[in-house]
Amino acid sequence: TAVSLKALTQADAITIEEVDVLARQPNSIVVSCHQSLNIDRLLAKMWEMLAMVRVYTRRRGEAPDLEEPSVLTAGRGGITIKTLCSHLHKDMLKEFKYALTWGQSCKHAPQRVGKEHQLMDEDVVQIFKKTAKEYGQEKKGKVLTKQGVLMDSKMQKDKANKEKRGPSSNRHDGGPAKNTGRMGKSAG
Repeated sequence: TAVSLKALTQADAITIEEVDVLARQPNSIVVSCHQSLNIDRLLAKMWEMLAMVRVYTRRRGEAPDLEEPSVLTAGRGGITIKTLCSHLHKDMLKEFKYALTWGQSCKHAPQRVGKEHQLMDEDVVQIFKKTAKEYGQEKKGKVLTKQGVLMDSKMQKDKANKEKRGPSSNRHDGGPAKNTGRMGKSAG
């Protein structure tokens, strides 16, 4: 279902009554390039209809670069941090650690987000990459835990399995604990 937008130009050459009739037509905007009337409204409507999102980047300790945004659309890979990383550099996803975002897509500013965070128009993003040590250890089969500790992937799987089993998995006998009614003494 393609939707079109009509830009009716030369609004300065007709009467105000004719402009009013034309402006009431669906999906149309009356503009005058000579007098610069409604040009900003036309641009805003085009951005809205094309579902384009402007995302600004920021370096650590600097103000955001508001001159050249990265433009993302749902039709070209989505409007996530992951898509932004791939637009900026081909290796950025491999080195991605987390991002800080400011703008409409955040609950608070700044908000620490992952690759799947959905961005909104005019958000500001600061991307943090893994350190060389973290990146190198990951290549050797080690992973970075939530606490920032490097651990072998096998060790992390064992730890995750242990957490799934619950607190009773710490008993060595494998059976249920016996309640004897006496503290420290077993039934015998």
